Amino acid sequence: MNPIPSDELELLQQLIAGDAESFRKIYEYYQGKVFLFALRLTKSKSEAEEIVQEVFVRLWENREKVKIEKNFNAYMLTITKNLILDRLKKAAFDKTIQQKIYHNMLVLQNTTVDELIEKELTRLYQQAVDRLSPQKKVVFMLSRQEELSYEEIAQKLGVSKNTVRNQMSDSLKSIREYLTGHPDISFILLAAMHVAQLV
Repeated sequence: MNPIPSDELELLQQLIAGDAESFRKIYEYYQGKVFLFALRLTKSKSEAEEIVQEVFVRLWENREKVKIEKNFNAYMLTITKNLILDRLKKAAFDKTIQQKIYHNMLVLQNTTVDELIEKELTRLYQQAVDRLSPQKKVVFMLSRQEELSYEEIAQKLGVSKNTVRNQMSDSLKSIREYLTGHPDISFILLAAMHVAQLV
């Protein structure tokens, strides 16, 4: 997800006029937010990816209707929610799935996009940590949660400092590889892992 353009108003005006480059920049910023919002509602990555494409097709087709004086972020999420509701009406969804999506919508009514991103990042990060071997997970948690130094961890576990360093290096590599498989939202965590490795 790229930084929000400082000239968003100008981009929206150019989008309305049919400028493809402005559309691309808006897509690059908002596609991550739309994906996370759709994912939290549908609980399906493939479904969320399809909805993202539909949202931006809808945006392009209806670009002349965009109200630049209104909150564009809210406008995009409204399009997303409406598309999901349309899918519920048109497709032969199982009743249980319908109920889950409606429940997710209710839960999200008072949840900001930033909160969604934080929850999704936390979930993804925890999955990556849980994939570590028991020994490496212990070392990783002592380092990251209890903030112990490599020397303190070595003394606590009765191993060499070099062993701790190697296990941390392997763990960081494993987590990075796992996050790389989730490019839609993992870039933030990957950046954090890069910084952590330098410490």
